[in-house]
Formats: sequence, C-alpha cells, structure tokens
Amino acid sequence: MHTVYIIYSPSTDQYHIGQTKDLKISLWQHNAKTNPATAAGKPWEVKFTQQFATRNEALSLEMKLKKKDRVFWEELINKTQLTA
Repeated sequence: MHTVYIIYSPSTDQYHIGQTKDLKISLWQHNAKTNPATAAGKPWEVKFTQQFATRNEALSLEMKLKKKDRVFWEELINKTQLTA
C-alpha cells in the first residue's frame, strides 16, 4: 500500500504533501529533520491520509494536491475529519 499524506506544522503554520510506503517512517523523518524541506517545521502532525494499491495512483493524487492551494487542502482535511 502507498499513502498520500498531508502534514501540518503548527510552529511554521505550513502544510507539506507527500506520498510514502510507510507513513510512520516518513513522519519520523520529517520530525527528525532529515528532510531539508520540512526541517524547520518540527513537530509535524498528520492531517490527511489516503491509501492506494499502487505507487502510480498515489503519485497522481500527490501531484494533483500540490497544484491546489491551502484553502483546498484545509477543506479536504475538514471534510475527511467530519466523515471519520
């Protein structure tokens, strides 16, 4: 399984979108500051996840989400929290 995720940093008030095969490891890497793009944002919190059977499906959604804006991401996060 491959997971598309949106994480949020309260300290920098920023979102980051990615895809991974292991969300726990990716979140640890973001919080351990091993990723230069997210090093300043510790602690990161998972706000959205969606799983896919293939990496290509996950990459497709990741790219679509990265083309959207913050308002879209926050609406998606709020919508999924209401249905969870």
